[in-house]
Amino acid sequence: MRNNEQIRSLFERVCQDDMRAYNELYLALCKQLLHFSAAIVSSFHLAEEVVSDVFIMIWQKRHQLAHVQNPAVYLYVATKNYSLNTLQQQKRHLHASLELLDTSALLIAPDAESGMISAEVSQKIEAAIRSLPARCQLIFRLVKHDQLSYREVAELLNISPKTVDAQLTIAVKKVTQAVRFDLSGELAQSYLHLDS
Repeated sequence: MRNNEQIRSLFERVCQDDMRAYNELYLALCKQLLHFSAAIVSSFHLAEEVVSDVFIMIWQKRHQLAHVQNPAVYLYVATKNYSLNTLQQQKRHLHASLELLDTSALLIAPDAESGMISAEVSQKIEAAIRSLPARCQLIFRLVKHDQLSYREVAELLNISPKTVDAQLTIAVKKVTQAVRFDLSGELAQSYLHLDS
């Protein structure tokens, strides 16, 4: 994902009818939003529809969105809302909730192909993360993989930044214990370093 300034710049250009910026914004955030939606609706097919609908809405309402201060969070909240609406329409769950996440849709562990870590260590990290409660996994993914700030995650999930911090502390402890013998101290520190 690009940084917030790049996302904000693209979003501002979209609000001024720039179709090229719209395509760049889609490419910059599509993958993260797709996985986020799939975790809620338990289907990548439905998630593709959700993300498509979100971006169609963005283009249709672009002239009304110039006031949006944080476009990345706005897109995540829209994706969450569209995903929960899709669940209600599907009537698959009577009480749609973020506690019912399909955590298999969350990509969290660092990529072994990046060369930073071995496939074995990546699997250990993934296993440690998957053993966490669903909300803890989601918070960890949004901060570490999607690079949202604590405040942004708190806003997105309607929880306090202190809750985000507490959940991340639990996640980091669990992951650190799982890989403490496999990663050098410096590498573990660089992957698990969390900025609020």
